[in-house]
Amino acid sequence: MSSRTFGRISAVVSSALESLINEADEYFYGTIYIGTPSQLFLIDFDTGSSDLWVPSSKCSSQCNQFHKYISSASTTYVANGESFSITYGDDSSASGIFSIDTVTINDLAVQNQTFAECTSLTGMENDVNDGILGLAYPNLTSGDEKPFFYNMWSQGLISEPIFSFYLNPDVNATSSSELIFGGIDSTKYTGSITYIPVVLEGYWEFQMTQVTVGSTVISSSAYAIADTGTTLITGPTQQVTALNVALGGTYDSSSGMYTVSCTTRTLSSFPNVTFTIGGTAFVLTPLQYLRIHKETRTHYVCYSVFTSENVEDTNRNDFWILGDYFLFWYYSIFDISNNRIGFAQSISHNWTQSVDASLFLGTTTTTTGRTTIVTTSVTTVTTTTMAQNATATTSVTIATTTTQNMTVITSVASTTTTTTAQNATSITSVATIMVCGRNIIFASLFIMLLLSV
Repeated sequence: MSSRTFGRISAVVSSALESLINEADEYFYGTIYIGTPSQLFLIDFDTGSSDLWVPSSKCSSQCNQFHKYISSASTTYVANGESFSITYGDDSSASGIFSIDTVTINDLAVQNQTFAECTSLTGMENDVNDGILGLAYPNLTSGDEKPFFYNMWSQGLISEPIFSFYLNPDVNATSSSELIFGGIDSTKYTGSITYIPVVLEGYWEFQMTQVTVGSTVISSSAYAIADTGTTLITGPTQQVTALNVALGGTYDSSSGMYTVSCTTRTLSSFPNVTFTIGGTAFVLTPLQYLRIHKETRTHYVCYSVFTSENVEDTNRNDFWILGDYFLFWYYSIFDISNNRIGFAQSISHNWTQSVDASLFLGTTTTTTGRTTIVTTSVTTVTTTTMAQNATATTSVTIATTTTQNMTVITSVASTTTTTTAQNATSITSVATIMVCGRNIIFASLFIMLLLSV
């Protein structure tokens, strides 16, 4: 911690780490306090809006289950009284009046923060969070108030005007997701950070070079925003339709989403989806962009996370919304002083959702490091490994995929392989397909081979 002067304000600055709870991979929420003495609220931290609001003790519509702000119980409350109203992209809405009070996160108290205490809520009756704290630019506020993060910075409570998100897709993880005000957690990402300039202040909007499905270009020179308040990944209808068709998807009118067959296709038949941003390819693999929903004990529906939403910025440009299903896999940094946003590969990038054995033609998946292994119908496997030598006896059908290369061994009746130093002996009855890089070798024969050096 260090001392810093902001004009007439001299303050001790730090950073605040806010632990976030993953609510069923739908949204994330943390805790703030308002007033003196403090009143607790569960809050969705949203980079797609700029207002802070919580339910009021005077709320009369759809607020019974929420914590409510009681202005008369706070000695630091200041009346404002201006009207407030906001509607979100999912048509949920909140309305009420503005008030002023102290807002605290992890002992960092922002003084005289304007926020809304809402008397009516619509479409939020199933939410766990009480309210929303917006983290976009000031020109998205509903009442021209100074957003919470800007006050936190100007009051000298944090050392840098940046905040960063780590969103963990594993709802059962022991380590929680987090939001850091005033810093970056270098333990939550790997590799380098790709920074892109904000092209239009309001949302955190930037330009993407390309969106591709496999080698098929879906969109070039598109605009996008990073939005922690949106679960899925949305885009203009024409482009999202083309993307889902390339995935083999079918539109489901009841859900407004695209479904794909997870029972008649192998996992490897699904291509990667790549967002090229700032010269870096941000890749989503099939298990990163598919939501597998268990409808009955034996029936599953697999949804694509890419959905249509036609929204425009103030320059009339259509834009994509990269929601949580992008931010799960890529750590995000929001830098106000340099008007830029950064992405880096999250430490959760290699986590994969569990998959029932009935899906993807009976394949199961595990993840180790940066390699995904897909195994089918293993009968028996005995393997002993010492240093770089291995002995294995197996009756097995194995498929192994490593990044974009694949080796498949099928119908191995019996195999005995002994490797010692530089000598190798192999007796095999096998049909083999080997794909290495762009070269393909196919062999279907009975071989008895003795190699000795």
